[in-house]
Amino acid sequence: PAEWAAWRRGVDFYDESTLIWLEADVIIRRETQGRRSLDDFCRLFHGGYNGAPTVKPYTFDDIVAALNQVASHDWRGFFTTRLNSTGPRAPLGGLEGSGWRLVFTDKPNDLIQAAETAQNSVDLTYSLGLTLKQPDGVLVDVIPGTPAAQAGLGPGMKLLAVNGRRWSAEVLRQAIRAAATSRDPIELLVENAEFYKSYPVHYHGGEKYPHLERDPMRPDLLSEIIKPRLPRSEPGR
Repeated sequence: PAEWAAWRRGVDFYDESTLIWLEADVIIRRETQGRRSLDDFCRLFHGGYNGAPTVKPYTFDDIVAALNQVASHDWRGFFTTRLNSTGPRAPLGGLEGSGWRLVFTDKPNDLIQAAETAQNSVDLTYSLGLTLKQPDGVLVDVIPGTPAAQAGLGPGMKLLAVNGRRWSAEVLRQAIRAAATSRDPIELLVENAEFYKSYPVHYHGGEKYPHLERDPMRPDLLSEIIKPRLPRSEPGR
């Protein structure tokens, strides 16, 4: 279920591993002055002869050895640090090293806008720390540690009013914008089963949504990395 997905973290290790391998690609390109990339590792490590499928077990040492054949680097330390420790944010070394950076603005990005339209939802993950459905106002999820969670809100509750006014997506967003220049909390009147309660949410950061921004001080490796590839054996197709 969608409720408490942020607490469970789901399978977001897939997303984090994509960022880790992006950083590995950037390191390979940097260490080889652009002559090699993660593609070379994939061909070396996953390549083989044509024929019937076979099972080929591998170990961590095999990965480190193959990467060092492509570009000499402390790959053991690189992966050990990123896989066996935690940090306060996503592993953004590859993103930043490839000429881009993560920024936050008060405008929803295209993905959030599309998801809100398709799912009839309001995504306030990066500000209040919650998502909810339209038009009924049911809270889908609350992110642990965010202002909404600290106020005591949780999935399944139903938002009725914002600062004494009947709730709507625009009313809620107006309250978030107004709180950026006020010390007063945002008062959310919520129905929880048979009970009604007003929750003061102490948040004053305004609307906040993630975006990718080009870093002009670094070469744009990311655009090169994400370009479609043609098979090497069929360069003309």
